Amino acid sequence: MIKKQRIAGRQTKIVKLPKCAGISKTKAMLMYHAQLKKHNRLGAGRFLSQRTISIGTDNSWFNAQIIPRNPAWVPVTNANYVWFSGNLSAENAVISTRFSLSQRRAILAATLFLSVDNFAVVIINGVPVVYDAPQNTPSFYNTGRTFDVRRFLRRGRNDIVIIAFNFGGPRSDANPAGVAARLDIRLSSLQ
Repeated sequence: MIKKQRIAGRQTKIVKLPKCAGISKTKAMLMYHAQLKKHNRLGAGRFLSQRTISIGTDNSWFNAQIIPRNPAWVPVTNANYVWFSGNLSAENAVISTRFSLSQRRAILAATLFLSVDNFAVVIINGVPVVYDAPQNTPSFYNTGRTFDVRRFLRRGRNDIVIIAFNFGGPRSDANPAGVAARLDIRLSSLQ
């Protein structure tokens, strides 16, 4: 924190946001496209043809590693808390998954549940769906929100990239960070 002199002679505290705070949409999209390039080298992803689908964060997500759930974090059914597998102490984590939905089924409903310590950007098929504002307190934790994402999904290939940020520096026991997400999709009968 920096103390700054006010005109009236009283000091005020100014909290400096971390480097990751205030990420522009342009920067988020650059990170999204970089992640897709990595996916393209790995292959097509998984094909999902059943009517009810639940995709939760786990080690199958690209760049993700399961981490222990902090006792303050809510449990997320069918998902694990994860962080960047390349460096579990990193200030941010860019994780993603790719999957294909049947061309013969319509998407009837789709929701994304997201729980993150501290904040995140979620991009689905090139569209920013969640764009959290940075929080200037290390104790901020979003216990979970549900988003209707049906209009962002499509038949065929889908890409989801989550860019999660930890406020206050690297992830540690004293400054925990994690993200858990679950995508629930309901498809029609075969057409």
